[in-house]
Amino acid sequence: MSIISLHVEPSSHCNARCPGCPRNGYGYPLQGFFEEKHIDIGKYERILGSYPEVKEILFCGNHGDPMMNPDIAQLCSKKNIHYTIATNGGIGRLETYETLAAKGVVITFGIDGLEDTNHLYRQGVKWRNLMDRVKTFINKGGKAQWQFIKFKHNMHQVEKARIMSEELGFMDFSTLDVGRNNMPAIQPDKSISHWILPPEEDAQPYDFDVDEYLNMRYNPYYLGKSKCKVSDISCEHLDGMVYVNSSGEVFPCCYQGFGHVDRPKVFLEDFKKLQDTWETDQCDEVCAGSCGAP
Repeated sequence: MSIISLHVEPSSHCNARCPGCPRNGYGYPLQGFFEEKHIDIGKYERILGSYPEVKEILFCGNHGDPMMNPDIAQLCSKKNIHYTIATNGGIGRLETYETLAAKGVVITFGIDGLEDTNHLYRQGVKWRNLMDRVKTFINKGGKAQWQFIKFKHNMHQVEKARIMSEELGFMDFSTLDVGRNNMPAIQPDKSISHWILPPEEDAQPYDFDVDEYLNMRYNPYYLGKSKCKVSDISCEHLDGMVYVNSSGEVFPCCYQGFGHVDRPKVFLEDFKKLQDTWETDQCDEVCAGSCGAP
């Protein structure tokens, strides 16, 4: 199989506390779940050298924001490769954004609302910092995309955001509904400041026990593998992609790059074992849940 694209997590550090991100518990800062680090440049270059046919690299983390890596511009240096970075836009030196613009890197900014709503999901991202980086990048000729995740609290702003994206010079505006909703925003003191709800008018908060939830996150109880059968798997690895985390470990995809108490990571060399489950009623649960058709 020819590997033509890489999905790389250049850093597992992040400046934000998005409630739907696995780095935290609905915004509450979990401790000891993963190591925060930047990818080693030498290891990254060796991995890239192993795949001479790569034409596209996406920098987007499982746990961190790519712009947290101070060497992100250096990671975008090989000619004849199309680079895309996904970021919340609230972090990174302005000079780095200028360099990335000059290199022709595309940046997808995750902006979920306007000044009065973006921070409700992108907790910790300051609007002024975000706009400074957006304007710096675009004004230097950078190709920017605005990605807007739809929630109940920002649905009324979609068209205003689209107009704003055109005024700022974004080349594209898109909306997503990725299921990162229907949850409380838990603060470091364990209080619930607000709720992140689906983009339906009748969506409402529900009874929620913070201590019970956090205990479950720290002490998960594994019920055992459930039977799972799918009719088809749409696998990005079969399309020529591999995922590289911030430790330089290589996986078939980012979904298999998560490690849990009850489930180890599945590395690239074990991909055949995943495939062998697809035609059975014991399909790998991650493959079925992430990329399977019922």
